[in-house]
Amino acid sequence: MSETLSLVLESIRTLDDMVLAFQSEDKCRQLVESMVWPKGRICPACGYKHSISLADRDSGRGRLRPGLYQCSNSHCRFQFTVTTRTPLHATKLPLQIWLKAMWLILQSDK
Repeated sequence: MSETLSLVLESIRTLDDMVLAFQSEDKCRQLVESMVWPKGRICPACGYKHSISLADRDSGRGRLRPGLYQCSNSHCRFQFTVTTRTPLHATKLPLQIWLKAMWLILQSDK
């Protein structure tokens, strides 16, 4: 785990700290990416270590969709996000809600 990730997770002591740590969807996505891919992105389909960010088809030309990647392997070209092939893959809830819920469950005494 990277030092910055460890610092972020260790700094969460109170509910206010948790809300601040998980304040934006982009920040949550980056946090999850650093946990899932500590040594860089890896294609979940073929294991290839190189990928590119994709533009969002719905928002027009040139605008990147954060968190959507495509494998650079010419035989694979699999499109994926950090939640691909995880229990969070097809969820409609934002990562902010999931991370806050997980933190609250882990802090529970019972």
